[in-house]
Amino acid sequence: MIEGLALALMKTLATYLFKTYVLYTAKVNIEGAPNWYMSNVQSQVCVYEHQYGGLEAIDKAKADTYPKMQKELSGIIEAVIYENYSKLKDPKEKKFVMAFKNDPDAPVFIRKNMQFTGIEYKKKQQVAFIQACIDKDIILKYQQARADVIKYELTHKRADSAFEELEEGDMSLE
Repeated sequence: MIEGLALALMKTLATYLFKTYVLYTAKVNIEGAPNWYMSNVQSQVCVYEHQYGGLEAIDKAKADTYPKMQKELSGIIEAVIYENYSKLKDPKEKKFVMAFKNDPDAPVFIRKNMQFTGIEYKKKQQVAFIQACIDKDIILKYQQARADVIKYELTHKRADSAFEELEEGDMSLE
């Protein structure tokens, strides 16, 4: 049951990332910004930031991309769950989906895997532009590993509680 749900969730996420997600993001052209700023990248999930100021604006803009990426990835997962799994009735399936939705390790994953693929500072305007991306394949592998861990934890917890119930039941017979 949970194994099938995990597999379906991964298929849905892959479909969303590689087909639907690209359609939802439009190309935006901002005067004075580099041509890559706010442009879709087919094989990656990207976030963008700009900051005004001296050269320190580059570091500030880079730092601001981390929470943006976390929000972006969280939004993708929420959209997949809402579109396909919001009407689950089984409490075990709901528990799996909620555990999948809430990712306490997301900040570490993002810091480890996000690459700054575009950094440009316009000295005359004193503005820094940043593009930060994570490959969609890396996201899928990470989410698959998470689904496997959650599935393992739920099935073993279920098995452990079943053994406890059996032991308690056997003790009451004596």
